[in-house]
Amino acid sequence: MVEEKVEEKVDDRRSFVGPDNETEYYIGTPNAENIRGADWQYSKIYTRCLSEGIPTSAELMDILRKRDIIGEDFDKRVIELSQELNNLIIDLELAEESTEKSGLAVKVAQARESLFQWNQRLSGPMSNTCEQIADDARLEFLTASMIQNEDGSKVWEDHNDFLSVQDQAMTMKSRYEVMLYLQGYESDFLEKTPEAKVMKEIEQEIIQKAAKAAEEEREKAAQAEATAEKLAKSKVKPKIVKKTVAKKKPAKKPAAKKPVKGKASKN
Repeated sequence: MVEEKVEEKVDDRRSFVGPDNETEYYIGTPNAENIRGADWQYSKIYTRCLSEGIPTSAELMDILRKRDIIGEDFDKRVIELSQELNNLIIDLELAEESTEKSGLAVKVAQARESLFQWNQRLSGPMSNTCEQIADDARLEFLTASMIQNEDGSKVWEDHNDFLSVQDQAMTMKSRYEVMLYLQGYESDFLEKTPEAKVMKEIEQEIIQKAAKAAEEEREKAAQAEATAEKLAKSKVKPKIVKKTVAKKKPAKKPAAKKPVKGKASKN
């Protein structure tokens, strides 16, 4: 790693986050020397592949046709899958209800995957040709030349430094980002497909509905609490009625009997 300064406006550079999900790196524009070095790397690897008996793209295409891996049936199926994908995308764009959109988005994603897997019958073997291997080497050379730190310094001193680095996650991420850059794709191009946009819209809609429901529940709880507090304040304390106990009048003593006159006592 070196601190070689590269004349590049930071604001104009494309950036991406490294595999640590924290460090930000930048893609600089390759100069004439970088491009010549990348083309020379392509030529060297292509020649080496030929000398080692690796087939060219044309040779491998002939082999695949002879083995009936590609041909009229293959091309016909590609057209069918492409048409199916396009029709589903049109249906998705015309859909209005969220439930319908969600179902169509899944179908579009499945159709896209089916088309990709079918094309792998061709693109898989073609990745092992002289042209593709040499092109990968060219991409590696450009990646080593183009990836920069925030201050404009190069991350790798040269191509050999790039090849000897132990952080494979960083080199793979950088290669991928440079490849997208050279092909004119944005880093998040997969998130901008019709099905990805719809799923994101539905996700946002669900989040908004959940937030609204939570807010309504909070309002109901607040209203219930306010009502309970109001009722508590409006209650009148019951008067305590004291019972008066009547005092009992004292019972009158019976009057003494008077002696009867005219009666003599017996002796």
